[in-house]
Amino acid sequence: MHSRHETAKPLTVPVAIRQRISAAGHVASKRRVPHQSALAELDQQGSARIRLPNSAHGPLQAVLINTAGGLTGDDDIRWSAHAGQQSRLVLSTAACEKLYRTHGPAARQRTRLSVENGARLDWLPQETIVFNGSSLARSLDVDVAADATALIVESLVLGRQAMQESVDTLQLHDRWRIRRDGRLLHAEDLRLALNGTQTAQRPSMLHHHGAISTLVFISPESPESLQLKADGIQQLLQDQAPALQAAATVMNHRLVIRVLALDSQSLRRFLIPCIEHLSDRMSIPQVWNV
Repeated sequence: MHSRHETAKPLTVPVAIRQRISAAGHVASKRRVPHQSALAELDQQGSARIRLPNSAHGPLQAVLINTAGGLTGDDDIRWSAHAGQQSRLVLSTAACEKLYRTHGPAARQRTRLSVENGARLDWLPQETIVFNGSSLARSLDVDVAADATALIVESLVLGRQAMQESVDTLQLHDRWRIRRDGRLLHAEDLRLALNGTQTAQRPSMLHHHGAISTLVFISPESPESLQLKADGIQQLLQDQAPALQAAATVMNHRLVIRVLALDSQSLRRFLIPCIEHLSDRMSIPQVWNV
């Protein structure tokens, strides 16, 4: 009697292929009545969503949301905003953007902002949290009319300090171009390139700090008025040492502030009153306190 045994076939588990993000969001404001702005345009594609909190008076507030929950290799997200004449537009994000480990390609984020005469735009995203092994190519292009105002803020946090995370593998390129009345006013390129041999917090790079931020305030105000604002920033710094180092510099039609902080909590303790100081004491968007 012969018995027949079938050879068991190996179990195959389907590999989930993540759909890459290709998303875009656009919002524009217009003047409704003096000291009040309204929605002029709104467009949303893919995982980019824009929510408009109720505000009976003052600027139009827009909250940007990436429903995918973060960015990783080969993702592409684009934001654009426009403040029409005599209007004010304040943009923030619902939460910190997260930059996850990549399988090779860089994630891309492109932001384009424009501000017409007599208008003001505040670009106030919460911090971007950078995880080990991530890669990001980010660009920010801003066009500001001669009689317009803009406050631009961008912040990076290297890992989650509460989880004792460190970042020793990273490719990041952050490119800014700000034009005023059609002429280049401010340009900078930040590059962080780590190959696994040392962490970003080493003394030769960020000097033990785990969070960085840049603020640029563009205004038609006089140099003397901008200097008064810079002096106010210096007063805010007196209560922050030693967890934070910062400097404020007045240049042609702009005030530039650079910040190094030990962690995101120390950074926020400075950023919130700093932004409010540069916003005529207007409160920071409520999403920063959620």
